[in-house]
Amino acid sequence: MRRTKYIGGVFIVALLLAIPAAMARAAPASAQVLQARKGQGPGSLSLPDTTRVPLGIRQGGGPQGQGQRRQGFQGGQRQLSMLNPEISVSADFLGWYLAEDVNYPDPLGEETTGEPGYIPTHGSRFFFREVELNVVAPLDPYTRGKFFLCLPEDGALEIEEAYMQWINLPAGLSLKIGYYRNQFGQLNRWHEHALPNVDRPTVLYSFLGRDGLAGTGVSTNWLLGSLLAHVNELDLEFITGGDGYSFARDGEKNHVAVGRLKNYWDLSMSSYLELGISGASGYWDANTRSSSVLAGVDLNYKWVPIGRGGYRTFELRAEFLRSIRETPTGDLEADGWYALAQNRMGTRWWLGFRADYTETPWAPDEVQKGGAITATYWQSEFVVFRFQYGETYRNFTGDDRRFTIQAVWAMGPHKHEAY
Repeated sequence: MRRTKYIGGVFIVALLLAIPAAMARAAPASAQVLQARKGQGPGSLSLPDTTRVPLGIRQGGGPQGQGQRRQGFQGGQRQLSMLNPEISVSADFLGWYLAEDVNYPDPLGEETTGEPGYIPTHGSRFFFREVELNVVAPLDPYTRGKFFLCLPEDGALEIEEAYMQWINLPAGLSLKIGYYRNQFGQLNRWHEHALPNVDRPTVLYSFLGRDGLAGTGVSTNWLLGSLLAHVNELDLEFITGGDGYSFARDGEKNHVAVGRLKNYWDLSMSSYLELGISGASGYWDANTRSSSVLAGVDLNYKWVPIGRGGYRTFELRAEFLRSIRETPTGDLEADGWYALAQNRMGTRWWLGFRADYTETPWAPDEVQKGGAITATYWQSEFVVFRFQYGETYRNFTGDDRRFTIQAVWAMGPHKHEAY
């Protein structure tokens, strides 16, 4: 599709021009500011909120020793310790009881024939979904690096994310290069252990696959200030390598252009609303150059009463997606949506509910719909337990009814990415 090539070319040229100009205008930071930036990494695991950090939960870092300079000799090892990266490890353990063994659609299951295949859910069992190693460090006063190494249940070590980011550039701009999860919708960016439910909504599995939309490329984030809302934020990304579902992962034309506009409103002293618009364009078949377009609208409402945020919170998320896939016999159009709510019942307990519906992008007549009820217990900021019962009904294969137990624990300063 020609528009993907033109969008990618313009986007890359703009980035190459913006980086040198922004670095030239940025003032050199002191050693204390550089040390403070080490605390701007992923958010604390103690809070399901991935957008705001309440009072009482402080992230690490920050200038120290603002008093008089000490006199006399100081060993170099004390200065070298400031260069050490922040290292964290997290584990995501699952156990589920499945009423009956069923299959769910996976277009990669029979990729040799080009026909959609199916992979089993393996029945009732215990397993580690993933163990993740996080390494975050400032590289210099202008940039920082992030590295996420993942060991999934199949035991094949893989890179979940690895990128370098220019931060605090003029005009509210930040730039990123490397391998990363795309800012499409609300939950695609999130790692699985940080999700508000045990699993992702069914529509995200159907449209973006088990691993979500991610690739190697360039990204820019622009804080626009007050335009359409109180605050507007624009993300533009161009990657090589798609999700293998809506966009080709391999081949000559495996490029994807992604964009998202997020609008933020303060509704009151205790509540706010976010409305996002996302789009992605590329090829689902790189060999035949068959195009694929995804469009989405998402909403996030949150209520945190003043002075009682540690005991009562309510959050509502919803997202609608549409897929348009080009085929020799005409376009295939499929829709899907989900809505989930979370209510904080006290210091440690959260109750949640999710409803979802999806059509299969390569076979829109195949429909899945269902829901889940979730109870989450935060033992501490390092350990969380989740209990979930979910049902999924399909018109093309067996239904899915399962009870799941999840335990997530973390060691180190960064528990998961702050989205």
